[in-house]
Amino acid sequence: MHAWGVHGVAHWWRVRHNGLLLAPKTGADALVVRLFALFHDSHREDDYADPGHGPRAADWLARVRDGLPLGADAACDATREAIAALQPAQFALLRTACELHTNSIHHDDTTVATCFAADRLDLARVGMKPNPKYIPVDRAILTDAVIADAMARTDAGLSWTDSAEFTRTWGVAIPARRR
Repeated sequence: MHAWGVHGVAHWWRVRHNGLLLAPKTGADALVVRLFALFHDSHREDDYADPGHGPRAADWLARVRDGLPLGADAACDATREAIAALQPAQFALLRTACELHTNSIHHDDTTVATCFAADRLDLARVGMKPNPKYIPVDRAILTDAVIADAMARTDAGLSWTDSAEFTRTWGVAIPARRR
């Protein structure tokens, strides 16, 4: 996987942003939403059809939390600490959201549904307009303006974001061609 590919760092940042915009309105756990943005596509094998990537990410999260050997797939200290600091219910939501995000349309839990919505609001990156039918957030929250704004962020590369915050969060600068 390329860090700047279709499912790479810029996508994770937009999913994070989308989720943090939705969370106060849906009542979702913002920490789980932020961590979902980081981990949901972290175990993709490529940018194409990879239906097992969500379950692989969920399994990896469980192995990190349980302190199991990861070999070449090891987590950094900050990742281990962030996962370990989650309450059991938060961890269960994160794991569920990662595992199901490509194979389920709706979920009864608000936090999991918000994670799904945050990801699907970034479908413009693959040439698709986000369809409210597949985004499990109340239509009063998921307005046409919210969808249009998400699409505009995708089209704008990362020019809409605070580059210093991006660098602090990810530890990498936004390349000039991505601004």
